[in-house]
Amino acid sequence: MNRHNLTSGLLAVCGLAALHGCAMDVTELEDAALGTHEQAELAYNPGSGWNLVWSDEFDGTSLNGNNWNVLTSNWDPVTNNCNFGTGELEYPRAQNVTVGGGKLILTAERTSDNPMDPRCTGYGPRSFYSGRIHTKGKVEKKYGKIAASIKVPSGYGMWPAFWTLGANISSTPWPGCGEIDILEWHSNDPTWMKSATHWHNGGQADWGTGASGGYNLADSFHVYEVEWTATSMVFRLDGNIVANNTYYHNETEFQQPHYIILNLALGGNWYGNPSPASIALPAGTKKTMEVEWVRWYQQGTTPPPINSLTNPGFESGMTGWSTWSPNGTDAADFSETHNGGHSGSYHLTHWTNGTPFEVWTYQTRTGLATGNYKVRAWVRKGGGFDLARLQAKTCGSCSPVFTDLGTYGNWTLVETPAIYVSGGYLELGFHTRLSSGNPANYIHMDDVELIRL
Repeated sequence: MNRHNLTSGLLAVCGLAALHGCAMDVTELEDAALGTHEQAELAYNPGSGWNLVWSDEFDGTSLNGNNWNVLTSNWDPVTNNCNFGTGELEYPRAQNVTVGGGKLILTAERTSDNPMDPRCTGYGPRSFYSGRIHTKGKVEKKYGKIAASIKVPSGYGMWPAFWTLGANISSTPWPGCGEIDILEWHSNDPTWMKSATHWHNGGQADWGTGASGGYNLADSFHVYEVEWTATSMVFRLDGNIVANNTYYHNETEFQQPHYIILNLALGGNWYGNPSPASIALPAGTKKTMEVEWVRWYQQGTTPPPINSLTNPGFESGMTGWSTWSPNGTDAADFSETHNGGHSGSYHLTHWTNGTPFEVWTYQTRTGLATGNYKVRAWVRKGGGFDLARLQAKTCGSCSPVFTDLGTYGNWTLVETPAIYVSGGYLELGFHTRLSSGNPANYIHMDDVELIRL
């Protein structure tokens, strides 16, 4: 998102028009009836042979700092530039990045505070606050399927984006690091998912494509993805391959790890550098870019389970699993066939027909080789809990690493953060607590794995 030479004829015309004061006409065009395509939370199947190697489901109440960095000014310390090389009008800050209700929310709002980083004094103050996050130094991978369920905001000047940059950007500045734009949305073409790649070939080199859903993509969730291999990239909107979709490549920029960026920009050079006054975001209002999940899949790269767990699919009842409860509610965990299991007939359930409970269902492993491990499991969950975690710890009284379990209508693969084992011992499983009885609150868990990284 550091440049934009690749635009449709309509964008090129409207971009020039905006420079000559016709931005309001563009807004009126955008508001024409295009229909809507409302959807519930989106399921996603990467297809056979694809293994989940990283994800963020945004199930907690704050951003996971193990995954993301939050920008807090219009100066980018990674790229060492102001306004992100595109003349954007926003000033990112932490207050405009929130997590709640199973979603990441990046919020844009007009401001009269005139924020400006002192390293960017030559560019003038910014007119908007917004949110921008990235995984540099935390999640950097090469190849695979990168997908996200995103709702972008409508309105002239909105520039939401889901994209990647080469992890070597600090030593090899853009475009030599490479860039993959999975999604960019422009109000002049509201039915279109715009995708592109950028690299260096004696100067800036570009390739672009896009897909029209036939309806306004804004204000409802859609799945945006790229399938990236050593020789090609295929872009998809809601599982459908986009027109002229395949980018064939051999550039070194795309043979190295990349990191992910999510941001809600306003204005900038893609809109022809419009004035702040023309942006469709009146004072006192807010617009949001919302993300249900981001996932990275790779082929044949999931480490095999090690030191196999006993009865990981609960086909043999609770054999191999221990239960701890501080208040005698051990019976809240049991193996059952209700609604079937993930891959078999049985699964673990935590539920007591509306009675408060707290249960820790776990296995222990000894003799583990020193190194980093994760616990993975498939989960379905309904209702609210005081505490609901997949967790692991290296001693009975040690603090655990854990993943808070969200609400999952379908079976969903979740995993803990990495935990370093040096003494050979690991205790792993599910810890839940419900202090206010509600028979609608349940958790189903199945196919537990211990993975050595």
